[in-house]
Amino acid sequence: MRSITAVPARGGPTGGASTSGGQAGGRQTGGGQLSGGQTGGAARIKPAGPRATLDRLRTRDRIESIARLRAAVRALGDVDVSGWDDPTLTEHLDELSRALCGLDAELTRVADAVRARGFRIDEPRAA
Repeated sequence: MRSITAVPARGGPTGGASTSGGQAGGRQTGGGQLSGGQTGGAARIKPAGPRATLDRLRTRDRIESIARLRAAVRALGDVDVSGWDDPTLTEHLDELSRALCGLDAELTRVADAVRARGFRIDEPRAA
């Protein structure tokens, strides 16, 4: 995965005035800065400003969302009620039913949002 670092331009609204005409730490270009103070050749432009920060936050939120879904799958894989005796299952049936209905509703909501965008959800093929 590629990482983009926001670097504010020197002498701009977030930095102090520069004595070298705004070129301390790198050459300024429209909307970004060349890394490493390079004066020629190929250089990576680092977007500056709040938009780059928001994009990184959104990407991190998306990655964390998928990680939470995977964690939920692992947690459900650890649940095995087949070994519960009937009195125990009867005692916890209401709570179990509420939890299962809540999971079903949330899974349906996420799947419907994916399908509403025109994507198909495929089940993994058996190995």
